[in-house]
Amino acid sequence: MNKLDKFLCKLDKKTRIIIEKVVTLIILGNFSILDIKKLRGNQNRYRVRVGRIRIIFEQAEGENKIKEISYRDDNTY
Repeated sequence: MNKLDKFLCKLDKKTRIIIEKVVTLIILGNFSILDIKKLRGNQNRYRVRVGRIRIIFEQAEGENKIKEISYRDDNTY
């Protein structure tokens, strides 16, 4: 089980469903309803905010890859 799956398993059911829907939107490239922001200092990295949770993803060759999902803290944008 990778780090992303472990984080999702620790969430309550309602939050997990919301995060899974947002991840699906990111992978499909539908950013119209997401709170998205480009990260400084990184070429193709973006952050999506869902309450206290941040989803960091990277756009590469027309494909979006989820890099990190975690709660916001000093190390998470």
